[in-house]
Formats: sequence, structure tokens, C-alpha cells
Amino acid sequence: MTKVDHPYGTWPSPLTAEDVAATPGAPQWPAIVGEQTWWCAPDPATATVGLVRRDADGTVGPVLGPDWPVGNKAIGYGGRPYLATPDLAVFSCSRDQRLYLVAEPLTAPTDPTPLTPADPEGVTRTNYSDMILGPTGTEIWAIRERTRLDEPGALTDPAPRTTRDVVAIPLSGAGAEDPEALREVARSHHFLSTIRLSPDGMRLSWLGWDHPAMPWETTDLMVASIVDGVAVAQARVLGGDEVSVAQAEWADADTLYALADPDGWWNLFRVDLAGEQTEATNVFPTETECGHAIWRVGSTSFAVTDAGVVLRRSLGDEALVRWDPETGETTDLAADWTEFATSVSGDGAAAVAVVAASPTEPSTPLRIDVARRHTVRCVEPAAHPHEAWVSVPERRHVQVDGGWQVPYIYHPPTNPGYRGPSDTPPPLLIDVHGGPTSSTVATRHLPFALFTSRGYAVASVDYGGSTGYGRAYRDRLRHTWGITDVEDPVAVARALAAAGLADPRRTGIRGGSAGGWATLAALAHSDYFACGAVYFPISDPATWYDEQTHDFESRYVHYLIGDPEKDAERFARVSPLAHAAEITAPFIMLQGEDDVICRPDQADRLVKAVEAVNPGLCRAYHRFPGEGHGFRKDATMAVCLQAELDLYASVLGA
Repeated sequence: MTKVDHPYGTWPSPLTAEDVAATPGAPQWPAIVGEQTWWCAPDPATATVGLVRRDADGTVGPVLGPDWPVGNKAIGYGGRPYLATPDLAVFSCSRDQRLYLVAEPLTAPTDPTPLTPADPEGVTRTNYSDMILGPTGTEIWAIRERTRLDEPGALTDPAPRTTRDVVAIPLSGAGAEDPEALREVARSHHFLSTIRLSPDGMRLSWLGWDHPAMPWETTDLMVASIVDGVAVAQARVLGGDEVSVAQAEWADADTLYALADPDGWWNLFRVDLAGEQTEATNVFPTETECGHAIWRVGSTSFAVTDAGVVLRRSLGDEALVRWDPETGETTDLAADWTEFATSVSGDGAAAVAVVAASPTEPSTPLRIDVARRHTVRCVEPAAHPHEAWVSVPERRHVQVDGGWQVPYIYHPPTNPGYRGPSDTPPPLLIDVHGGPTSSTVATRHLPFALFTSRGYAVASVDYGGSTGYGRAYRDRLRHTWGITDVEDPVAVARALAAAGLADPRRTGIRGGSAGGWATLAALAHSDYFACGAVYFPISDPATWYDEQTHDFESRYVHYLIGDPEKDAERFARVSPLAHAAEITAPFIMLQGEDDVICRPDQADRLVKAVEAVNPGLCRAYHRFPGEGHGFRKDATMAVCLQAELDLYASVLGA
């Protein structure tokens, strides 16, 4: 096809906002279940997540009927929502947060049986996550999170009202009507994750941490003996003192493998419990990240198999490798894939399940026979009629003050029928990820293609604070929130402009959650960006602290900015709301009405403050009933993406 010269940002494209919004999200929580592979599959049409399995013969189908969506609200972002064996499955239903049993799931599905009690309305809110089979085989053990709703302060600070413990839940269903049938197994920290039973059933391990620390700052790897179904003689065996443990798995009755960062990187440690003194040894030292930040309860980055430990390894593009404990050698697995989600799961034998992606492939569940290095793609790639309009991302970096290399991913303008004028660079959209302790990935990204196919360039920035580049890089954001996450995106935009790959006069910025905060901060504290698209942001950190967010992040500002009382001046200096009058670039605001992490009031007050001094600057403000933190309905996303297209066309268009 001969390309026609046409101004950047105005290229005709067959991709529509509705096309992109209807595309299913990434699969989650893969698992090996005998000869089957299971995972969770989001459905934007119903705004639910279903449980799916692939049989040994390649047949793919739902485990449950459409009335049984899976998911839970553990720590606000969810946790592993199901446990499956060849004989049974237990799952958390997102509709009511109760656990349900499906016996013999390999046959035709039947109505699940409830295992946990319903919450008394207005009294408690309970969820269960990260389930394991108890040592007797008659119980499920899970992390239970309970929040009291009937205590003073129920609408403000959630931390004092929220508790977590490990509980035993009878498979008989006795606990469905009798809450007393649930037995507490262990309790230690305010937050818990990754409960694991030793192969002999004699020990339990888990991760724990307390406010104000976040799990990537300090976590404790706990081990306890199991006596009469209860964890006793609890002891920390790794972590603490600003050491983070991201995951731990049993290799045998006396040995744990764990990902910990005492040397500044999440590396693989072997914890020997056989002797009188616990010994922890870094068995795979590398100045790359093998672990992950815990944003979801029970998330995993490695699996122990008979053929060796399978783990992620990254600094930029990721690799999935098998580490041999006998020789220390590593072997690459799944060589054609470059990104692996925090969902590496094994069966203790020789197979693992992962969710993988690459610059040309969307996120896909894989089953890997580790010993034979044989990979099975669980779902065939969906045919897309507009593949030629999808940009292939490139990893780049720019150096900033202090000698830091800021990584980013560049998505060039891509359209088989059009090209831009040779003397004019394209408009640029800077994408700022959330978290902020998250990271961006170099994968086939259809939402970005909506923009790049029209002649925009997109750059997604791993600003200081991002995961994947070691603790020192994460700590660049300590007490510099609203500064580092503005300066790094500006540096990326300037570098692309200097290379002739972006027009500095036509550069916008977009982001959600902490990325929404950074977008507002960039509009308030810099003059580089011509417009912004803001999704469910934080605008006022002084009120987002405790009273306007959930328990998990209610003390996060201590790390990001400082003490709300002692450092009030710093809070005011970086607050977008406090500097709303300095926002002069047009923007759109997109907010879920049911968001409990970044509550609507954060968006409402910002829009009101800006409109008071600059009427009409907020080009559109959409509030979506039934949407929380991160939109799930295809109709919602279509409205949002079209609003972005309209904003960019009016402000950044040729």
C-alpha cells in the first residue's frame, strides 16, 4: 500500500473507541490443575471475571455458569480468588465475596455450595483470598479480611476497623450458616499474603507487614508449626528492617525458597529450617529484579518444580528461566515472550502456568512443561482485522539528574495508509502508570493503537518509584511524590522532541490513579503539557490520607510525601488541589462513583476549584455509576476513549 502524506494526529483509522473497549482484558491467576490449565478471564461486556479451563485435548470453556463471577476485594485490589485440584474447586464470588465449593469440576458444572457465611448487612464486610487445602484435606485455609462497619468512624479511617487472619473453613459447608464453624489458624500482622503449607503439613508460612510500611518496603516471612490445626511458635525467618520479601514457596519439609531484597534487588533465597539456626542464602544473586511489588494478595513471580525453580528475571524485557538447584545454571523458557505477569504458578511437579506477552502479542495464558521446555499456548490468538494499524513498542531510556536512566516505552505512529509530513514531528501522549509502584510493559497495546493509528506517538514512562529496577530506583520517589513523577515524564518528552520524534508544542499527558495524580501535578507544576486526560486521581494528599482511601494505602503518604502533620508544607507544595489556579491547560476528568481507593470527592473538588478560576478548562467530566477503581464496563471505556480522542483532536490536532 502506498502511503499518503497527511498531518499527524488526523490520520483516518478504522479503529474505534468501541472496538478497543470491547476487547477483553488480560487473563489473570493461571494455575496447573492436573492435565488442565485454569485462569480467570475478564469480560468487558458484563464487567465480570469468569473462571476458564483448558483441557488436555485443547478444549477451552468456562468452569462456572454466567451467574458465578469470580473475584474478591482483598486489600482493595483483590487476591487469588480460587483454588482448584482435580477433585474440587473453591472460589470467591465477586457478587457477595463468599467462598463456594464446586465438587468434581471436571464434570458438568452444578450450582456451587456456599462455604462461608453471608455478612450481616451494615455490620461487617468480609472477603477471603489466597486459598490452600488444609493438612487434613477436610478444610480450606484462606486469608480472611474483615472490616467493621458499625463502629465510630466507619466512614473515615478504615485501618482500625480492619483485621486479617488465616482461617480454616470446613469443606462440609458447616460454616455457611454458622460463623463459629470457621477456626482461626494464625494471626500476626495487619496485612497478610501468600499462605503456604509445607509438604508434610507440619508448618505454615506467610508474609506479613504493618502500617505505615508498604510491602515493598518491609515484610516479614513468618513460619509456624501446626499443632492441632493451629499455627504455634511463630517466628520471622527472613525480612524485616527494610527488607522486603515478595513471595515464598516450600521445596520440602525443611526448605523454603523466597524472593527478598536485602541487597537491593528481589533475588532468590533458600531458607534452611532443618538446623537449630535458620539460614537464608542468596542462591541466585543478580542485579536484576526477579520479584514483584505486592499489590494483590497471593501474587507470584516464581514456582518450585521437580525440574528446578522457574522465575521471572527482568531489567527491561523479562525472561522466564529455570534455575537448577544442583548446578546453579539457568535455562531460558518461553523465549518468544518478553513480559510475564505476577502469576507464575506450578503444580509441584514439572509444569507451570504463566500469563505472558510480547511487543506483538497480547497477554496470553501459557502452560510450560519445564523439563521438556515445551510451551503450549492455551488460547489461540484472536484474529484482528486491523492488525496493521497496531504499533510495535520500542524500549528506550533517557538520563536525568543524578545519573539515573529513566526507562520508557515508545509507541510510534503507525498506519499502513498514511505518513506524516517530513518537516513536522508527531504530537505526543505521555502515559503515566498508576501505583505508583507499578511499571509499564512493552506489549501489543490496543488502547494505544487507537491513538498511534491516528498519528500520535505514545510514550509510557517508568518514572522513579517504578518496580523492576531495584530498591534504589523505587526509593527515588520517597518524599518526592508530585516531583519525580513529573520531572521524569517531562525529561522523556523533551528527549523525544530533541530526537525529532515528538512535537513539544503538541504534547499531552494521561494517567489513572497515581498516574492521574501525576497528570494533575504535571499540569499544575509544569508548563510543558498542552492537555491532560485524568482517570480517578488523587488531587489532595492531605485528605486522601486515611479518610478518603482504603486501609491498604491509608498510610502510604508517609513514604510518598512525609508525615501529614510535620510535613504539612510539603503536602501543600505538591498538592494539585492547592495549585488548581495554576492549571491552565485543558483536561478531561473520568471518575467511578463507587471508587473507594480514590474517592469521587478527590476529582469533584479539583474540577470545582479549576472551574472557579478557569471556566471551561475542564472539557468534560464523566462520573460513572457502578464503576470503581479501574473501569470494567465496555460502555464506560468507550466513553472515556472517545473523550480522549475528542480532547486530543481539539488541542493537539494539526
